[in-house]
Amino acid sequence: MPAKLTRVLWIAVLAALVVVPVVLMASRAGGTSVVGMLSVGLGLLALSLLIVVVVVPSRVRSLTRAFGVEKVLGLHRWLGTLAIVLVVLHLTVALANHPQLLNPFQTTSAAKAGWSSVTALLLVGLVAVRGRRPGARYEIWARLHVLLAAAALVLAGLHVFWLGNLVTDPVMRIVLSVLALALLGVLAHRWVWRPLFSRQGAYVVYGVRRESPTVSTLVLAPVHLRRGGLRFAPGQFVWLRLKRAVVGTEEHPFTIASSARVTGRLELTVRDQGDFSGLLSTLRTGSKVWLDGPHGSFTDEAAPDARGLVLLAGGVGITPMMSMLRTLADRGDPRTHRLVLAERGTEPLFADELTALARRLDLRVTRTDGRRIDAELLAEVLPGEPGALRALDYFVCGSPSVLAGSLAALEQLGVPDTRIHTEQFGWSGAIPVAEPEAVPSQRHGSRHGRRSART
Repeated sequence: MPAKLTRVLWIAVLAALVVVPVVLMASRAGGTSVVGMLSVGLGLLALSLLIVVVVVPSRVRSLTRAFGVEKVLGLHRWLGTLAIVLVVLHLTVALANHPQLLNPFQTTSAAKAGWSSVTALLLVGLVAVRGRRPGARYEIWARLHVLLAAAALVLAGLHVFWLGNLVTDPVMRIVLSVLALALLGVLAHRWVWRPLFSRQGAYVVYGVRRESPTVSTLVLAPVHLRRGGLRFAPGQFVWLRLKRAVVGTEEHPFTIASSARVTGRLELTVRDQGDFSGLLSTLRTGSKVWLDGPHGSFTDEAAPDARGLVLLAGGVGITPMMSMLRTLADRGDPRTHRLVLAERGTEPLFADELTALARRLDLRVTRTDGRRIDAELLAEVLPGEPGALRALDYFVCGSPSVLAGSLAALEQLGVPDTRIHTEQFGWSGAIPVAEPEAVPSQRHGSRHGRRSART
């Protein structure tokens, strides 16, 4: 299905999950007072939004591929903030209508569940804000975030159930049941089926290849060969875990480096930085790992009409570019492509293979040798014919400083935003708009997702 149609369908589905319950509730309110209808409407709208907030980041592949992980996470944060605002408004109206609810210790079970849900939801927002600070440990942040969100949602459901004003209505009972089943279905697929029972993501370590003193390539083969391994688009990523369990095991995202045309083998190129990524380079042949994916829309499929690709990579940000180039070579792509590498001078990754790829493709490789990617450098690399820049598609992957410099340079050259696709190291934070001082990447692989140069 085309990505544009998939996006439209997902927008329609998510909008229906939020709007339809409130519209049906309003149509069946009958003689309810305006203040009472407002209170129930705000609460139901907040509950529907919370369900969407949980569904959106649950690694639904068609969703992440249609929008890109960055946009999905951005929607998750924006809708989560809106849900908190609506909950506070719902609480304010309810207290104005029933002042006795102000004391949560001397009220009904439904009100106590409501107060507890509001508290958990506010803590979710606090944890989310603090978790995005530099130096925050992702694993601890993520687990606390998930536990608090689950508590808030369960308590909100109990609040609605114990109140009884919605569940006693036969139509609203069906609507609430559909919302609950949709949520449980997505969560069961994300947290139970994939971690425990899915056979597609079961892989065995075929070998570990050293690319440099600090970078290794993990070569994997599918356990169930008849399934042929994961089908992915070049530039997509997977989540990798070393144990098959629902909870209590770490998992991290890594971009696939191998060609999408080779399905019997999958390669992940990883910088040995951090406990988890360092452990991967020591895995023995025959060790099992489990993959969840593929995810992301940072792929060359985003540029079907381009006359060529311009790939701007920083360090291990070359990983998705290698997948693209290997796939293009396997396809026999005739277009002219350009690869610009901003990397450590002592660590020229894939040098021999890039030379070989340049013989199979019309590929021009430029290594910056410590020079920053700016408009002057790109003017030397890119074609100078009028309109040629607008016919190319640009893929940028690397640290914040690489992205900032590249985006500023492309803007100076007049490249349209719609032609630029970016992927940033790290798991949070916005793409910078001005180039900061260069900082070393703290990632073990390239960032997952896609966003335009102006999000």
